[in-house]
Amino acid sequence: MKRATVLGGRLVLLDEVIDDGVLEIVGGRFGYVGPTSGWSGAAPTQVGTIAPGFIDIHCHGGGGSSVTAGVRADIDEVARHHLRHGTTTMLASLVTAEPDDITAGVAAIAEVAASGSSIIGSHLEGPFLGHGHCGAHEPSLLLAPDRQLVQGWLSAGRGTVRMVTIAPELDGADAVSRLIAEHGALVAIGHTDADVATFGRALATSSVSLVTHLFNGMAPMHHRAPGPVAASLAALARGGTHVELIADGIHLTDETVALVFDLDTHNRVVLVSDAMTAAGMPDGSYKLGPLEVRVTDGVARTITEPASIAGSTARLADVVRRCILQAGIDPARAIRAASATPARLLRLADRGRLATGLRADLVILDDSWTVTGVLRGGERVR
Repeated sequence: MKRATVLGGRLVLLDEVIDDGVLEIVGGRFGYVGPTSGWSGAAPTQVGTIAPGFIDIHCHGGGGSSVTAGVRADIDEVARHHLRHGTTTMLASLVTAEPDDITAGVAAIAEVAASGSSIIGSHLEGPFLGHGHCGAHEPSLLLAPDRQLVQGWLSAGRGTVRMVTIAPELDGADAVSRLIAEHGALVAIGHTDADVATFGRALATSSVSLVTHLFNGMAPMHHRAPGPVAASLAALARGGTHVELIADGIHLTDETVALVFDLDTHNRVVLVSDAMTAAGMPDGSYKLGPLEVRVTDGVARTITEPASIAGSTARLADVVRRCILQAGIDPARAIRAASATPARLLRLADRGRLATGLRADLVILDDSWTVTGVLRGGERVR
């Protein structure tokens, strides 16, 4: 009989926080999860606050390494870095590049995913993006949506291409979106020059699942030109889409984050890091795909003029902490947006919650919501 690990503390469940709880781990799965009053086994080890392991669906790098060059050792290092900081499941996000380089990146990520890594697949953020809002993507490498290219990337990924971002106004976007969805991958729309009507029509189609980093990579909302932001917020309020938020205090103000959570009555907000190589690293010069990036005071920007924000230097745990402490988001809601909601979106039924029978992925947090411990599949990694 396998020996159980029993932890005690504040449990962050799907819709509530149990201040005096017990969590049991047996064979890499959660056993008993609930209040101390219902537990009759061995005395638990008190550890503080226990929450589900975080799930990041948009991450380019961290700890000085990047996933974008298709180098397996670098991809492994990114996974290790974010795992130690609480991200127990993640997608490796590729940026716009030459088609053959994207193929190589997808294939390398597939190898890492097959090894049992916390990286379970890839997210292709480009090259099918709008020129006017391409952000930190090389404009000369942007392409019109192409079914043959996508089919090649899907084949190279061997089932691990899990998300593709596309600008819905581009010619061929609808057909390529259907192809992506038919292969079981998520279609995200963003980095777009679309107007409110075009973006709204895309959100209403069955092939589109979410919006890539809402507010960023699109025109700001204006009362006479509401654009993609208004279409996204309306769909979110109806429960008709998911939206990513980079709630790092740089991409979005805390007040903007709070506004979106107030509108989200269907639990469709997904917190993401959008982390790049410099996450967890000092200021300096880095790269995001083919672009040179300078990090100053923790803010990554391209060296081109005009400069563009080039991803984040935060980890997902940092984003969650800021949501709770600066944006005033209820802890259970903020953590849900970084665990259960992305798990549901990715159809990962075995993780994302502290619940009996699920895989024992968890983070231990102190009173300031800082990660102090991480377990993945019941094994302590920090």
